Amino acid sequence: MINVISAIAMFCSLYGNYLVVKKKIIGFHIWILSNILWVVVNIIGVFNLSQVIMFIVYAILNFYGIYEWKNKNTQ
Repeated sequence: MINVISAIAMFCSLYGNYLVVKKKIIGFHIWILSNILWVVVNIIGVFNLSQVIMFIVYAILNFYGIYEWKNKNTQ
């Protein structure tokens, strides 16, 4: 099960990155999903607190990216 979640998280991470490079805001949403999945992987698999913290920070940065993107497009 952990391998399936890891594979989905990896795909979402790469696809989210691709979409952001293509200037699609949905990429940030997919990145948030991948960060949540990576947190799950690092909690139910071999617990790794530093990676859990890192992926939570990444998710916060993605929310900030969405906020900035929307503010930039409304000006």
